[in-house]
Amino acid sequence: MVMDKRAPSQAVDRVPTAFNQVPFLDYTMDHADIMDGCATLVGMVFPDWNLKDVVFTHQTHGLTNKRKMLIPYSDDASVAHSISLFAANPTVVKCVWGTETILIRTYGKGTDALIDRNQEMMNFVILSRSGLSPKVHGRFHNGFIYGYVDGIPFSASDLKHDEKYPLIARHMARWHKVDASDIIEPTSQLFKTYYEWLDSIPEKFTNPSVDATVRSFITIDRLRKELENLEAELSKVDSPVVFCHGDVNPMNIIYDGESGKIDFIDYEYGFYRPRGFDFGNHFCEHTGFDCEWELYPDPEFQRKFLREYLEAYDSSKPVTEEDVTRARAEANKFSLASNLGWGIWGLVQAELSDLEFDYPGYSKMRFDEYFRRKKAYLAM
Repeated sequence: MVMDKRAPSQAVDRVPTAFNQVPFLDYTMDHADIMDGCATLVGMVFPDWNLKDVVFTHQTHGLTNKRKMLIPYSDDASVAHSISLFAANPTVVKCVWGTETILIRTYGKGTDALIDRNQEMMNFVILSRSGLSPKVHGRFHNGFIYGYVDGIPFSASDLKHDEKYPLIARHMARWHKVDASDIIEPTSQLFKTYYEWLDSIPEKFTNPSVDATVRSFITIDRLRKELENLEAELSKVDSPVVFCHGDVNPMNIIYDGESGKIDFIDYEYGFYRPRGFDFGNHFCEHTGFDCEWELYPDPEFQRKFLREYLEAYDSSKPVTEEDVTRARAEANKFSLASNLGWGIWGLVQAELSDLEFDYPGYSKMRFDEYFRRKKAYLAM
């Protein structure tokens, strides 16, 4: 997934302090002229760069991108016109000048209804001081400028690769040891976020076909009852609340082949949650956007992954089979929250997004798996 609902900060008084660390630029990106806008921002933040030598690349990534272009900066109107073809859904532009590389992210259509931009910016501050994210060079009214993480995204097959899955488990453990309590309250916002998503689903979808499709498989009342019941069930699970990434899918895992290290990118989901959510959500991401549930990790793989995590999280004591079994129960129980939550997210997107993606169909697949697994997983 690519977006998260507003998870309001419980430490509003700390927000200005965190934000003051990131320079603010009084500039609004024009979605119809995004490359010119990127050039303007580069000139504001990096005045020593020669714009004629800067190469701008539109980055494709996840469900919110359509195409990729490699275009040197130009004043030519024909170039500007070609850029407008994908400006309806702008995301990230890579800017390269010599050995220097930065990224400019512009917020897309309707995403403010799903993403708490204040939280996203605080996450950069929190993570950069822990060496887990690049520096943010500046923020503007509808986006921000930040450092580039070198490497290539994982493929779906990499998630189970014998030499690569341990990297994910260990890096997740490193994330979970982040202390952000001086900026945000270390309490879970998982279900608060889901209820807010649910409230964002329209009573009637603008598109009659979408409205009919959604009504054929779910109702808002049913979803609310499921959320309430699942929240009650998961409150019984002893899963430590930690700083989670929230969306560890292949495209958010960047691999540097030379160093053999990985980084997680895209921090808009970062917040305190039960660690079981990061486990279970990551296992769900093995199935891809097509929800090929046969790819969901089997018990043997789950145990290997979770043992790697537990050993990395606390190397001072041996990890027992019982420890792994408990972590596996957390993972599968919270995978239910992943399926239910992303299904709700899809219904919000079905109304807001202009992408040619079957969001109702995606939501149905997530809901179907939730209902199929609910009884067995809660009994673990």
